[in-house]
Amino acid sequence: MYTVRLRLDLCFSEKRFLAKCFSFANTIHNTIVSTAQRRLNALFHDREYISARMEYGESGYAKKNTKQLSASQKKRKQQLSDIM
Repeated sequence: MYTVRLRLDLCFSEKRFLAKCFSFANTIHNTIVSTAQRRLNALFHDREYISARMEYGESGYAKKNTKQLSASQKKRKQQLSDIM
C-alpha cells in the first residue's frame, strides 16, 4: 500500500481547525473500539451465548438448507439465532 502526501498551504486557523477535527475523529474512534472490545469480552464470557454457539455448530444448522430441516429443527435454529 502506498501513501501520497500533498503539501497544503494553510493559515494558522485552518491548521488548528484540521487538528481539532482529526483529534475528535481519533477520540471517537478510540471510544468506539474500546466499547466494542468490552462488549465482545462480555459476550465471550456469557454462558448462554457460548452454549448456543456450541449447539449451533455441532448441529450443523449453518451447513443445512432450511428446506432440509424439520419444523422442530427450524424452530430450534431460530431460537439459537436469536440468542446469538
